[in-house]
Amino acid sequence: MSLDLLLVSPPVANFGQCSSGISVLTPYLRSRGFDVRAWDLAIDAFHSFHSPEYVARCLQKLEAAGGADEELLATARRVIGDIDEAKRALRRPDIARDHESMRWAFRTIGDVGIVMTAAAFGRYDHNFRAFTIPSAMASFGALEAAVRDPERNPYLAFLEEHALPRIAREQPKALGISVTYFSQLVPALTLAHLVREHLPEVKIVFGGAYLTAVDAEIETIPTSVMPAEAVILHDGEEALEQWLALVVRGEGSEDDLPNTWLNRGDRFRRAANRRSVRTDLTKLPIPMWSADGLELDKYLVPKYPIPLPLSRGCYWGRCEYCNISSQTAASYRTRPTAMAIADMRAAIAETGSNWFDFPVDSFRPRELHELAKAILAEGLEVEWGAEVLLDPNFTDEVLEELARSGLRCLRFGLESANAETRKAMNKPTGSAATRIMKACKANGVQTAVMLIAGFPTETQAQLRETYDYLAENSDCIDFVTIHPFSLVPGAPISHDPSKFGLYLLPEKSVMRTSLPFVSTNPVGMRNEDLPRVIEAMRDGLKEFYPDLGELWTVAIGGWMTFPACCVPSNGPKAN
Repeated sequence: MSLDLLLVSPPVANFGQCSSGISVLTPYLRSRGFDVRAWDLAIDAFHSFHSPEYVARCLQKLEAAGGADEELLATARRVIGDIDEAKRALRRPDIARDHESMRWAFRTIGDVGIVMTAAAFGRYDHNFRAFTIPSAMASFGALEAAVRDPERNPYLAFLEEHALPRIAREQPKALGISVTYFSQLVPALTLAHLVREHLPEVKIVFGGAYLTAVDAEIETIPTSVMPAEAVILHDGEEALEQWLALVVRGEGSEDDLPNTWLNRGDRFRRAANRRSVRTDLTKLPIPMWSADGLELDKYLVPKYPIPLPLSRGCYWGRCEYCNISSQTAASYRTRPTAMAIADMRAAIAETGSNWFDFPVDSFRPRELHELAKAILAEGLEVEWGAEVLLDPNFTDEVLEELARSGLRCLRFGLESANAETRKAMNKPTGSAATRIMKACKANGVQTAVMLIAGFPTETQAQLRETYDYLAENSDCIDFVTIHPFSLVPGAPISHDPSKFGLYLLPEKSVMRTSLPFVSTNPVGMRNEDLPRVIEAMRDGLKEFYPDLGELWTVAIGGWMTFPACCVPSNGPKAN
């Protein structure tokens, strides 16, 4: 008997954990009577490309072409011998204490990307974080040509060899492709093209956070570029259930599909009634992490950090620069505490891990406090982290109880230390920031802060105030990440950029999550200056955060922040 749906997370994505979406959708659809399996194709691709065999083939190409830099050839020879050990190192229980080994492992993995990209001779850039083809996003025609070109797209050969045989063997009636990151776009489209060519009977549906972020462009995408029957945006549970009922069982009508864009010849058009739905988190079954799908021992972490989603949306939802609320169909929702505890118990039993890294956009202090009290009352031995606002309701008493329940790290969107900039951003950080972070440190909770440099109204003096704040408060900040300002579709500022002195420029690419603009603010910073300004900030802050900007800090400050917080470390501060 064939499978109803194979849910796939395509390359290139996080090698520390799988996106939680397919772990939530799989049991939901199973509870509705569909035979569904999940597959993180991204982690399989990572191991295939980051292997001694693949690097050896890259080395052969470089040697055969001649003229390669001797240092590059030496790097290739070295990583052929080191890559497997580097991957093993990141799984060691003590890795977060051993910063030198972590730095070596990430540099080794990064060096594989340097060799892979060099062996492409300018046709594409490829590493563990990204895959891009120069000029591929200039137009839909250029994108389709790049997807189909085996010289510029190594995922054609990989997916034909590694994905098509499994799909043919499992015979799914439908294939769901969840695109969470821009880096997954070309591999995702490649998979769809191969399935359409070799297994035309399989219906294809796209979804995911990345496509939701570019929802304004969905009706402009040619179906020759994205060969699918449907695209589902925003919350996917009810829409995917109804679409599957239609294509698998012949039940229902296309007109009634919510959150769905349908293939209408050469373009996608929204289902007739244009209905939008938001998932009620009380109606979701317990997520599934490993059954018939994910192989958790493939991930490069000392223990799998379970990305358990307990809320959607942002309860503030008014920051000028942010489009999170528009991506989640606006409303803030949380999983009831009793159900969250049941989810955690089930995840511990299924995976053997007691690490929970909640992939939330924000979480009200009172709801986190309720969860913490329930964890303590139930006697759950867990360690957890979350992303939250610098909300004054994170009192010292609340933070003390969160810490006792197993809280190890909180990630804060500080964005700026300057009050005028925060007011322009409509960011509810306020004067409580320092108190909250000091209270975290007093209770053994590590802190991460995210910053935006170059907001349109921000002057260099105001940015300097943020720099000084970081230097002066390094005793209560463990991790720092600095991002340049970008104008994203769906953010409040994008609806009237002229209010901030910004004017949109003609689009020079397709399916990008940021809009091109020019700033007319006489006191603001120019876009072209931001990389230099941010690099100068990082260089100066290394006195206080010694590893800021190092390659390995894509992990510490990225997906290894949480494991690093769970394993006590005497090492230096990081980005």
